[in-house]
This record gives sequence, structure tokens and C-alpha cells, in this order.
Amino acid sequence: MLTADPGLPTLLGATLCLLAFTVIAGIDGLYFHLYRYRLYLRPDSFYEHRLHTINAVLFVPLIALLYCTQPLGLWRILALLLFGASVVIEILDVRCEQKSRRTLGGLTTTEYLMHFLMSGLRFGSMLPLLCSGSLQQWLPAQTALIARPLWIALFGACVTLPGLPIAALHLYLARRPPAAALLAPARSLDGQPTSLAG
Repeated sequence: MLTADPGLPTLLGATLCLLAFTVIAGIDGLYFHLYRYRLYLRPDSFYEHRLHTINAVLFVPLIALLYCTQPLGLWRILALLLFGASVVIEILDVRCEQKSRRTLGGLTTTEYLMHFLMSGLRFGSMLPLLCSGSLQQWLPAQTALIARPLWIALFGACVTLPGLPIAALHLYLARRPPAAALLAPARSLDGQPTSLAG
């Protein structure tokens, strides 16, 4: 059937991956990026913060499309483009991290592990929903948003809604480049203060 949902194992597996992803990403993004290291205040790290901002913004419509509804046709193509853009942003993020975190002593082992896990969970939460179904579901003529089972739609809403203020916070903090030194210093890997000027 053209509009049939993926099977329960597929939906459940993807949902569990998304749940794990959002928990880890929340700790990484809110605690490490914004609170502990205050990347948005560090000139060396401001580009990295902008990349995080783009990903935070992309995350909201992507989850809404894939989890709150079953996208068909052009909507599914849009979801694929959003997912592809998030992967590209993640690649750029990895490439800039060595320079961005140099004055902080680099990434901690914990952050490396979190980034590794998030990479796999990102694919595990998106690709099963994007790749399920027939090729007909990609045809522009089939463009529609079909209802998901209530449990997964509610889960998608529970992830999407908190994503809105988080994305807004990232946008607010990215509104202008940081001064050379602002507010309290960030903490280096050994817990000691480090200059915001780097």
C-alpha cells in the first residue's frame, strides 16, 4: 500500500535512536557548548557555534516532517534535503573543532564519545523512516503528509516543541560576533578558567 507506515520494529528502532540522540545532544549542546565552554563568547569558537545554530534550526522541521507525519513526494524530498544538509553541517563542525577548541585544550574524551554516538544515532533515527516504503513515495505526484500512528506523532511533537526554544536560543546567541573578552571565563579541560580571548 502506497501510504503504509513502516513496520513497528522500524518505527520503534528509529524512535529509540532519536530518544538517545536527543538526550546526548541536549547534554552536549546545552551543557558543554553553551554553559561550560560558552562557545558563542569565544572568537575562536564562534564559527562552530554558528554551525551548531544551523543544525539546531534544521532539526525542528526535520523531526516534525519525519515523526509527526509520514512525508510523501516533495515533502519526503524536502526531508532528505534537510537531513543531507545536517550531515554536511556536521562534517564542517568536525573539521573546525580542532582549531575552534585549541585554546580550550581540545575536545574531552567524553565529548569525542558523545559525538561518535550522535553520529550513528542521527543516521539510525532518520534513514529507516526515509528509506522505508516504495519508490513511488518519492514521486512529486504523490506529495502529501500522511498521519503517523498517534504514539510516534506524539513522540515527535515532544521532541520538536522543546527544539523550538533551543533553536531560538542558538539564534539569539549567534546574532553578533563575540567581543575579545566577555563575562565569566570558560573552563578548560582541567577545570581551570581560560581566557575568552584565547
